[in-house]
Amino acid sequence: MTDLLQVATITIDDYEKAKKGSEYMGDVFVIFKVTTTVTDFDTALRYGIRNSEVWHRYSEFDVLHQYLLHTHPSSIIPPLPEKKLNSIWTKMTTDKFDGEYLEHRKISLEKFLHRIATHPVLHDDNIFKAFLMKGEEWKEVAQSTEFNTKNEGWLKGMAASMQLKNSDPKFAELKTYADELEGRINALLKVTTTISHKQRQVYNTYKDFGKTFGDWGAIEKSLSIPLQKIGHYIDNKEGAVNVLILEEDMKFFESMREYANYAGSLRDLVRKYEILQQRIEGLEDTIRTKKAHLSIMNSETEPEIVDSDNPRANFSTMFKQTPAQRDARRARLNSELLEAEQVLITVSGELETFVEEANKEIDVWKKDKFVGLSKTLKMYAQLQATHAQQGLKCWESVKVAINES
Repeated sequence: MTDLLQVATITIDDYEKAKKGSEYMGDVFVIFKVTTTVTDFDTALRYGIRNSEVWHRYSEFDVLHQYLLHTHPSSIIPPLPEKKLNSIWTKMTTDKFDGEYLEHRKISLEKFLHRIATHPVLHDDNIFKAFLMKGEEWKEVAQSTEFNTKNEGWLKGMAASMQLKNSDPKFAELKTYADELEGRINALLKVTTTISHKQRQVYNTYKDFGKTFGDWGAIEKSLSIPLQKIGHYIDNKEGAVNVLILEEDMKFFESMREYANYAGSLRDLVRKYEILQQRIEGLEDTIRTKKAHLSIMNSETEPEIVDSDNPRANFSTMFKQTPAQRDARRARLNSELLEAEQVLITVSGELETFVEEANKEIDVWKKDKFVGLSKTLKMYAQLQATHAQQGLKCWESVKVAINES
């Protein structure tokens, strides 16, 4: 079983304001109701899932995202919807308590959970399943895994600028693709949003358009009925089109925003690869340096034994290493070299496993992306066709009304 949604439905049904602290100084925030409804009880029992209704605030979704990012380094983690929609794509308010804003947030957070629930690896994560069944105490459960400290190196490495000597071309191409994907989708959304806003402005004027025909019908006795009908049809068109534009905003733009945000998930995967590769190259440099030091030591002649009590001894020779000191240094270098070689073997194995798992992840994501984007673009085309059909239906009705007069 590779899909949690095969045994249960996961929905975000509602949201409400909540408050923490005193009446006047407390923190006010929004919590979302996450409902899990089991559809296959036998499988769900073995799977550890049950019916549940829990409330989570956005910061807990963020902890879940960070947990998955740290715990599953070779997976493409579904992007978390941005906390603030400082966006050129929509005209809606960014007030976090605004109803329209929260509807967008509800849809995008539900999609985030669905992405995890259908992921071949992430869907079976126990902390994710606990997120679906535990409320306020869930955060403590997640923090108890110490995921922040276990993989602290990922975050440090991800913030660093890396210059690799050798890099897998596939990851370099993925990084370039992620940047281009984000740029192209943002450009598309900018254009389509401009079109949508202009359409909204045009259709809003239909309120005045319909009223004008209605007022005219009041004085044009012979055309009174058809003119009143024309006003009615145009009013209906304005209302229907506004509903369609809202649907476009909620479905098309939300879906495309998600794929733009996936660029960050792809870059995270590339950075994790770069961190492992950087560790390997650092270890290889260390091994080469220690081997060079050992080679120099082995090629040097043994120093003369200096009698420090002899006043005639050359002062400079008094500070040369004794044979015992050289042997100790050689032993230390050999020990450090052996340790570095063993760590290199371990990290090389980690990188090999990472690349194998990440390549599978990339291939699956590309296939899912093709299906998802195709579905979204078809849906957008259908919405535009519906827009046109609404206009055609309106004016066909107007022609019939005039012919009947």
